[in-house]
Amino acid sequence: MAAVAPLHDQPERLAPRRSTPGQADRRPMSRVTDPALRGAADRATPRPVLQVVPRRRRAASIVATSSVILFGLLLGAVAFQTRIAQNQLALDTTEHAVKDARARYDVLRRARAELRSPNRLSVEATRLGMVPATNSAFMTISAQTVARMTATAGWLTRNVAENTISSFDQFGVVKAVAGDAP
Repeated sequence: MAAVAPLHDQPERLAPRRSTPGQADRRPMSRVTDPALRGAADRATPRPVLQVVPRRRRAASIVATSSVILFGLLLGAVAFQTRIAQNQLALDTTEHAVKDARARYDVLRRARAELRSPNRLSVEATRLGMVPATNSAFMTISAQTVARMTATAGWLTRNVAENTISSFDQFGVVKAVAGDAP
């Protein structure tokens, strides 16, 4: 059987309101009707002391921690995207510089071809007062002249003779460095 505690044992906030005249007295009803038994039941089992325990704020701490982690991840993603954009800008600048250098190379190669063309050389020779040869004759050089020239500029002659590169060979060297680029 359950017993109800007397009103004087309850805290003030749980105490019933004082009744005003005309209102019925509201007292808790007890199942035990005999007052002698009611007091004996209360004395036999000690009543536990109840206290209000503050609720744990576990959900709030989880939300706060999750928010901080999420903010950190988003900040990291923004920093990563910014770095990618900076690298892309540098790459675009480099590609533009390479494109300009290739265009300049093509212009210079075209100008070199024009400067070395036989037609242009003929026009420039005529402008300088040169005339085309009517006869061609081969001269024979004596061995003594060749020896004297070799002794005078021997190292120069050897280096010039060894380092003669035709324009076709020069083009091949340039293409080997430039690759398939025009």
